[in-house]
Order: sequence, then structure tokens, then C-alpha cells
Amino acid sequence: MKSNNPFKTHGIEHLSPSKINLWVADPALFIATYLCGMKGSYGVGAFRGSAVEHALEKKLSNKDFPQKAIDEFLYGSFDKECVEHNISENNEKLIKERTALELYYNSALDIYSEFGTPTHYQHKVYYSIHEDLPIPFLGYIDFVYEDAIRDLKTVGVRPSKFSVAHQRQLAVYSKAFPEKELWCDYVTKKEALSFKVQNVEQRLKEVINISFGLQKFLSISDDPYELASMHHPNYDSWMWSEEMKEKSTEIWSNK
Repeated sequence: MKSNNPFKTHGIEHLSPSKINLWVADPALFIATYLCGMKGSYGVGAFRGSAVEHALEKKLSNKDFPQKAIDEFLYGSFDKECVEHNISENNEKLIKERTALELYYNSALDIYSEFGTPTHYQHKVYYSIHEDLPIPFLGYIDFVYEDAIRDLKTVGVRPSKFSVAHQRQLAVYSKAFPEKELWCDYVTKKEALSFKVQNVEQRLKEVINISFGLQKFLSISDDPYELASMHHPNYDSWMWSEEMKEKSTEIWSNK
């Protein structure tokens, strides 16, 4: 029997920019993660970003912090994440990312030191994005300033353009702060590159349309495995780790 609220039926209590963007980029991975409960394995690149943001926020909030304290926030945050996710300290990727942490942090500090002190860090936003969508959006804004919100992305390679997925993410945040400019800062080991969202309304409409499209797909069936049978994993994608590929066979073997 189909529910009037397919999100609730499938255990989805809220949407987020990351969920919307994953649905667009890889429907099978979305289904495996959010409908079938497959646990993913986070890459150390994600821990790099969190560590840089954490240390940066501490420095921006207290410019008198000694370098030793910043090092503790930077490396301590990274090491904690790796331990919690059972990543060996001898892992080659871990060693490579940890070695480059300070380079990313310095690149971020070079540009963020010009913006002053943020009013909020990791600011939670939770609201309805459309009156006909029976589920709220939840998100966390990296840095909120008096006149702008900024999202920091640490990246291994300098981007050639502003990711549409990241534009959609920031457009969602505009519902909470409609008067502020929306900026995304891509930080590499050598530099930071900033982009401003110019077409907020267009990207917001995309998010709303994607959300309704997802709702329509979920309403097809209350059975997540039946929905999974309508898509197949793209194992060539970098988004699928070897662990996730192995776990996903339990889902698609039910087809």
C-alpha cells in the first residue's frame, strides 16, 4: 500500500543539499544509502575539509591563538575522525592528506582573514522549502557573516568552474538568509578560488523540482528493493568504494 508521504514511508525525515545532489549524481547510491541502509565508507578527503574548517574557525574567532593551539585543532580533528572510522595510521591516503593539512589551512587562512570574524560557524538551518513538499530541509552553513554566507571546499585540484551541485547547495541556504550573498571558496594546497552564486532563483527552482521528482519516484513503491531494481550501480564512479561495492551486492542480488 502506498503512503501519502513516501518520504516518511522510506524513513527519510528531512532532505538536505547533499541528499538532493546525490540523487541527481547517482540514484543507485542514493537508494542504497538512504532507502536500504547501506553504510558508506568516508574518504580521508572529507576529514581534511572538516579539520581545516575547525582550525580556521578557531583562528578567526580568536586571532591570538598560538600556532601550537591551531596545530592541535587541525591535526587533532583529523586524527580523531580517522580513529573513529577505523582508518589505520599507516594508510597511504591518510598519510598523504595529513601531510598536506597545513598547506590547505594556510590557503584558507589567506583568504578568510580578509573577511573578518564570522557571526556563526556550522550554522544549522531547518525549514520548509515549498508548501507542497511534505518534508523540511536541513543544512549546516560553514561560515555566516553580516553580509554573506560562505561554504569552504578543500579540493585536490583547482576547479575550472563553479559546480552546479554546490550552487544548488548554497541556493538552499538562501531561504534562511535571503539578504546575504552566497559564496563558495575552493581551497587547494596553493590557493583559494571564490565563486558567487549569481542565479539563486534558478538553482532554487532546480532543488524544488528535484525534490518533487524524488517524491514521485519514492511513491512508486513502499518496497526499497523494488525501487532499487529500477536502477543499477555505476561501479566505475569514484563515489563507490570497494567496501560499498561489496555491500551493495546484498541489495541488487534481491532483484
